[in-house]
Amino acid sequence: MRARDEHSIDDIAAAWVAREDRAPLTAADAVARDAWLQADVRHFGAYARAHAVLARTARARALSNGTAAIAAAPVPPRFRRSRRVLRWAAGMAAAVSLLVIGVHRQQDDAEYYATRRGEILRVPLEDGSAITLDSDSQVRVRYDDARRSITLLQGEALFDVAKNPGRPFVVRAQETDVTAVGTSFAVSLTERRSGGVEVLVREGVVDVADTQGAVAPARLLANYRALANRSHGIRIEAVPAEDLEQQLAWREGMLSFNGDTLSVAAAQFLRYSDTRIVIDDPLVGSRRIVGLYSASDPLGFARSVALSLGLVVEQQGKVVRLRTPQSAPQAAHSMQ
Repeated sequence: MRARDEHSIDDIAAAWVAREDRAPLTAADAVARDAWLQADVRHFGAYARAHAVLARTARARALSNGTAAIAAAPVPPRFRRSRRVLRWAAGMAAAVSLLVIGVHRQQDDAEYYATRRGEILRVPLEDGSAITLDSDSQVRVRYDDARRSITLLQGEALFDVAKNPGRPFVVRAQETDVTAVGTSFAVSLTERRSGGVEVLVREGVVDVADTQGAVAPARLLANYRALANRSHGIRIEAVPAEDLEQQLAWREGMLSFNGDTLSVAAAQFLRYSDTRIVIDDPLVGSRRIVGLYSASDPLGFARSVALSLGLVVEQQGKVVRLRTPQSAPQAAHSMQ
């Protein structure tokens, strides 16, 4: 997609957010906005980012009251009014496995943050905590006096939590609540290792619980992982410190694999790039790999794997195929 097309999407999203901030949309305008959001999965990312800019601008303005003026980049006029926020429901579209958004206007005092494919974003929060969003991820943040509530709507995020025993920090992901006072942990919906929610603790202690009470809660210490699934309960396993950091390598734009199959690795790269790694042979897809690779370079990954496993790489546009030499068409332009 051309850069000016991306800018056009961002401009349209900013215009919708500005209109909502000025006054409630008419019924016809709300229908038009929702149709635009659902027309292309990129539209929601731009829409969520525009809301994030508006929220940050309001926060910066509030923090600057009563303090000396600090030089800053000019803020577009459309973001200079106090923010209004939306409440929206999200559902997974089976056909494309991407988020489809239904939008309902309601002031819920929440902030929304989202990343595009290939983008990593660190979001500082008002209490000194921070969220680092992985590629193609979305969160909802709502603080009140009693509780700091985060909802992971899509993807994966790392949470560095400022200590406040009187105000627990709770992350909800699907049907799982993860509660911490002061710690560092990651929550994932990418289903790399399970069909549910993955919780990985770097520091401190967190409690993992089913929101409906159908599964017994569990306490998770540093260097442990929980795999939470309504059907199988909460499974806990130890994670060596070096493996834990490798699993969070996405913060630096890297992907780490330690015995994962080629098929799993190919699916991971698709979260960061439009280039698709295709493996037609199930036996090739089941081969296991170890290594650290740039998340934004699936072709480089495919070439490296081909060299180490004796495979052939074929590239056609944004499709990269990994095959055995025996199955590769002789006429194809391939690279060992």
